Amino acid sequence: MKKVYSLLAALMLIGLLAACGNNESMEEGKQGNTEPKTEQVAKDSFPVTLKDAADKEITIEKKPEKIISLIPSNTEILYALGAGDEVVGVSENDNYPEDVKDKEQVAGLELNIEKIISLKPDLVLAHGSAGDMWESGLKQLEDSGITVLVVHNAESFDEVYDTIDFIAKATGHTEEASDTINDMKAKLDEIEKKAADIKEEDQKSVFVEISPAPEIYAAGKNTFMDEMLKTINAKNSVQEEGWPMINEEAIIKMNPEVIIVNYNYVDNAVDQVLDREGWQDVAAIKGKQVYTVDENLVSRSGPRIVEGVEELAKAVYPDVFKE
Repeated sequence: MKKVYSLLAALMLIGLLAACGNNESMEEGKQGNTEPKTEQVAKDSFPVTLKDAADKEITIEKKPEKIISLIPSNTEILYALGAGDEVVGVSENDNYPEDVKDKEQVAGLELNIEKIISLKPDLVLAHGSAGDMWESGLKQLEDSGITVLVVHNAESFDEVYDTIDFIAKATGHTEEASDTINDMKAKLDEIEKKAADIKEEDQKSVFVEISPAPEIYAAGKNTFMDEMLKTINAKNSVQEEGWPMINEEAIIKMNPEVIIVNYNYVDNAVDQVLDREGWQDVAAIKGKQVYTVDENLVSRSGPRIVEGVEELAKAVYPDVFKE
C-alpha cells in the first residue's frame, strides 16, 4: 500500500508541477519582478490580510495559537520559523522534524475533516499543489468558521523565500523569516561559489529520474530541479519542458554521465537502474554513476531545499563538493 500511495503521490506531483515549465515566470522570479502576494503591514501586526494561492483575500484577526499544516513543506517552514509548538495537526507524509511524530495526522490524499474540526485550529495551511483535490474539503472547513490559507506552490528558490515570508506574516514570525531566508541564501551562495570553479568542459550531463520503469518520468527544462542543476553547474540531459515521460531508447541516446534516482518507494532502486537491459553502454551505467538523493530534501519547497541542492552537488561532483 505504501508503494502504491507513494507512486500515486509521485504521479500527482508530476502533473501538479507541470506549471514549472513556464520559462517566463522563472525569469521573472529570478529578477524579483513577481507581484507581491501580501498586503504591506507592520511587522507581526494583526489583523493581517493576505492574498493566497486561491486568489482569495484572507484576513487573520489575531496571531494563531493552533495551526494545522496539510503538507510537509508548510510544516518544515513553520518549525524553521519557531512555530512548532503552535502546530497541532500535520499530514501523513510529515516526517521532519522528529517532533511531528507526536502531532495528529489529519491529511493524506484526502482530508480528515472531522479530525481537523475537532482540533479547533485558528489557521489551516493548505497548499496550491493540491489543486482541486482538497477543494470541497477546504470549503467545508471554511463553512465551519475555520480560517484556511492556501500557500503558493513555490517553483524556484525566490518563490521559496516568498513562501517563507508569506507563512511568517500569517503566523506572526516575520523576524524569524528574515533569519531563515538569509541563512538559506548564504548556504546557496557557498554552493554556487564552489560550482563556479567547474570548467565548461568538465560539466556533467545529468538525468534525474523521478519514477521508475516501465513509465519513466524525468525532470526537464524550467523545473525547480533544472534550476538546481544549473546552480551546481551541471547540464540537464532532458531538453523537454516540465516533467515528461521518456522511453528507454531516448534515455540511452541521451547517454547521461550521471543518473539521479529521485524516488524512495522502490527497494534497491540504484541496482535496478544499473541492471537495466540494453543500458550497459550508457556512460552513467559504465561508470556506476547512479545515485539516490533524499526525495524529501529536493522535493519539499522549504528551508531544507538548500540541503537537497548540496546533496545533489555531492552526488554529481564528489571531488568538488567533498566534505
